[in-house]
Amino acid sequence: MVVYVVVFLLFLIAAFGVGFIMNMLAKRMPWTSTVAAVVLAAYFVVAMEGLSNKLVLSIPVLFGGVAATLTIRTLQRRGFKMFG
Repeated sequence: MVVYVVVFLLFLIAAFGVGFIMNMLAKRMPWTSTVAAVVLAAYFVVAMEGLSNKLVLSIPVLFGGVAATLTIRTLQRRGFKMFG
């Protein structure tokens, strides 16, 4: 059980970091990381065996991608020029 919590948190942080960098590079398309997260989560659901493995790998990737997109959009709206 502890392993699933640790893996969940690691995937969440990694997905947020990668999504944040993707959104910084694709300034005019802020939903890039969310689309990539959905594709990656769909791959995990199809490729993995067992319900717990699918959930532990796909849910944090989705949350991380969406959180990165919302963070970048908030920073752009508040006027941070580095992000927009």
